[in-house]
Amino acid sequence: MLHDGDLASEIHRLLAEKLFVELDSPDVDLLQAGVLDSLALIQLLLHLEQQFGIKIAVDELEIDDFRTITSIARLVASQKTACAVVGVRNGVQR
Repeated sequence: MLHDGDLASEIHRLLAEKLFVELDSPDVDLLQAGVLDSLALIQLLLHLEQQFGIKIAVDELEIDDFRTITSIARLVASQKTACAVVGVRNGVQR
């Protein structure tokens, strides 16, 4: 499993490769910098889901979860943990 630092590196790479965004720091405010608009946010969500095998419910999104690479990494980590817990529960129920 990836650690938060590894997740941040992966997300940084994903932003560079898929959205063509280069950032100096994982703590740059993506909203203030104008990096994430509504279209870029949806594209990012799709790429995060594909890359990390998670599902992020749009109605549960908090904009602060997408302020920085660091906050996105925390969101991905929590989603991966939630998916793992559900998977374990489903495996136990069978």
